[in-house]
Amino acid sequence: MTHAAASPPAHLLRTGQHDDAAPSIATLEGRLLADRVRQCVPLRHPAFGKLLQLLSIEATDAVPTAAVTVGARSRLLINPAFVAERCRTDAHLSMLVMHELYHVLLGHTRMYRRPTLAANWAFDCIVNAQLCRLHPNVEFTSFFSAGAAPEGLWSLIGPPAGWPASPRYASGALGDVHRRLYDDAGATTADLFALLDGVAVALDADGTGRLLGNHAEEPEDGDPLHADPELLAEARRIVARWPMVERRGGADDGASPAWERSDLRRHRAARRAVRELLRAAAFGTDGGPWVRHSVETEAFTPLPQAGDRRAQLQRAMGAEPLWWQGVLHQEGRQTAGQVTVYLDVSGSMAAWLPVLLDALTESAALVRWPLFGFSTEVHPVTRADLAAGQFRSTGGTHIACVARHLVESRASRAVVITDGDVQEIPSALAEKLRRARPRVRVGLLDGCDGSFCARLGWPVARMPALDKASA
Repeated sequence: MTHAAASPPAHLLRTGQHDDAAPSIATLEGRLLADRVRQCVPLRHPAFGKLLQLLSIEATDAVPTAAVTVGARSRLLINPAFVAERCRTDAHLSMLVMHELYHVLLGHTRMYRRPTLAANWAFDCIVNAQLCRLHPNVEFTSFFSAGAAPEGLWSLIGPPAGWPASPRYASGALGDVHRRLYDDAGATTADLFALLDGVAVALDADGTGRLLGNHAEEPEDGDPLHADPELLAEARRIVARWPMVERRGGADDGASPAWERSDLRRHRAARRAVRELLRAAAFGTDGGPWVRHSVETEAFTPLPQAGDRRAQLQRAMGAEPLWWQGVLHQEGRQTAGQVTVYLDVSGSMAAWLPVLLDALTESAALVRWPLFGFSTEVHPVTRADLAAGQFRSTGGTHIACVARHLVESRASRAVVITDGDVQEIPSALAEKLRRARPRVRVGLLDGCDGSFCARLGWPVARMPALDKASA
């Protein structure tokens, strides 16, 4: 992960500091390191130059390798001792810097408030693989190879031996996931967690020294992107220009819609939270919306009724019945008990989709079918699709598609489940949404930013943390 504490320690070596007195050796070291960082960003990524301009680059031994801080102005912290030992070339330093920035851009800083060892390992596996595929020359990939173990789970944080010309993968499930990390198939955090569940050997804590970044518990105010609006805007512009080769973040314009699949995973706390959210939205405080239904009422009528066997017997014996017992059908009203559901299926939701799909399946009776998966487009998800974990997604996210669908479908009550990493609704569409006045509740994932909900007047319910026990 990529966060450090918001307030720097006393021994932090700041760059860009100006004093009348002669600069100290420590300050000079920090300035030289900051200049080197800015010059080592690969030319194929000029956009990251703009991102680095928004960060204060500081040399410090407060973090073991590097980190991005939380605060009104975000900072990139780099340990000069680690750079001297492991980043003797600019190619290696650029991979370190890109590693930290990728964690932020891919939304890993929002997935877990207190990341587990398994989550940190999975995130590093994915980020390192993407950077190696972006820069496959050995001058770059050797940075991650040097930190990876020769075999076992910790080998997945670097490329396999001989990659990319003649890679040598391990046998079995370990090698299969390693292969997908480094080819076009791609691997997700769900694949990596499934691997951990399926292998006999546990992820040993002794290997944490192989991880990059600061892996202390997250501060309560969370993500540097949401703490720094200018950094957030630039990050979204960068991610929006990325080709959608595989899932990355969610705050982009996506690609053509494609069928995706996610295995369902039971999570007791998520099931309970989704069920309570749907019930609150479907019924609210006034019993929910009314729907018409057919009501049968027993009644006596002078008209013959085939079901009245007593009257039929009287007629057969020569006596004409005065009344026939029958059933009258009339229209009645009852509360619907169902709500329209919009589930965020963008790339940044990949880690949560297995438990959310399972939770919605368990609460299917409260869903007005079909439910809708949204990315930058809205697509229906049938009961059969949900049971199979299938949905269509462009990979990106834009809440405007949900707003447009709410207006056009005239939905009266709805639930939106998302990580909040969405773009702004255009003002004209927002005005139409206000006039339509749908009652919308938002299920916001743990630790995520829900500021867009306040602007729309949508109440928020927090989903449980993914790493909360699911037994």
